[in-house]
Amino acid sequence: MSDFKTNNEESFLAQYFKAFRFYLITGLMVWTPLLVTVWLSWWLFKNVGLGIESVIENGYGWLNALGERNPRLHFLRTLEYKKGFGFLTTVALFLTTGFLARNLIGQRFIRAMEQLVGRVPGVNKIYKAVRQIRDVFVGRDGAVFQKVCVVEYPRPGLYAVAFITSTEHGVVQQTMDRELIAVFVPTTPNPTSGFLLYLHPSEVREMDVTVEEAMKLIVSGGAYIPGNYEDDNDHDDRPHYRKILTSKQSKTSKQSTDAGSGKADAAPSES
Repeated sequence: MSDFKTNNEESFLAQYFKAFRFYLITGLMVWTPLLVTVWLSWWLFKNVGLGIESVIENGYGWLNALGERNPRLHFLRTLEYKKGFGFLTTVALFLTTGFLARNLIGQRFIRAMEQLVGRVPGVNKIYKAVRQIRDVFVGRDGAVFQKVCVVEYPRPGLYAVAFITSTEHGVVQQTMDRELIAVFVPTTPNPTSGFLLYLHPSEVREMDVTVEEAMKLIVSGGAYIPGNYEDDNDHDDRPHYRKILTSKQSKTSKQSTDAGSGKADAAPSES
C-alpha cells in the first residue's frame, strides 16, 4: 500500500512540474515579442535620443565657458540648458533640413556643405561611402532587398533562401560579359551577415513571399512557415498562400471525414 501511495505522489509531482513548466514557457513566449520591442525601443532612445541630448548639453557647457573667458561674449554665460531641449532641437533641425532640401536655396547650401566636408582628408572617404549607401536606400524607397529567391548554394543539391539586391548592369556584369543578378545569401540565425553572389537569372528562382516573411524564416532556422500564422492572412490573395490554405482545408476535411467514418464503424460494434 505504501508503494502505491509513493507512486501516486511521484506521478502527481511529475504532472505538477510538467504543467508548471508548460505554463511558464507559454507565458514567456507571449511576453517575449513585447519585451523585445520595449527593449529595442529603449535602446534606440537611450543611444540615439539621449546621446544627442548629452552632446547638445555639453555644447551649452562649452558656450558658457566661452562666455566666461571672453568679456565680449558674456551673454553666453546666461544660457541655461533644459532637460529635453536637446531632443526637441534635434527634431527641429531634421525638420528644417528636410524643408530646406526641398527648395533650390536649401539644395545649394547642402551641396556647399557636402563639398566642404569632401575636402577634409580622411573624413571625406567615410562621408562619401555613407552618402552612397544613403542614395541606394533613397533611390529604392529604403528597400535594398528587392525580392526573395532560392539558389543552389553552397553546392548543387543544397538550396538556400536569398534576396535579390540588384538586377542592374554594373562593373561585375561588364567584367564577365554576361547577364548576372546580385544575390545576398544571409546566415542563420543572424541575417545581417552572409555572402554576396552573382548568378545567372536561370540559376535564381523567385519565391512568392515578402522580405519580412523570408527574414522570419531565416531567423527561426526554418521553423517559421509563411502562410501558417494569423498575421499572414492579409496575403491570402497570392498563389503561394492559396496553395497553403487549400492544403490546410484539404487536411482538415480529411481529418473530419476520417473521424466521421471512425464513429460510423464503431456504432455497429457497440450494438
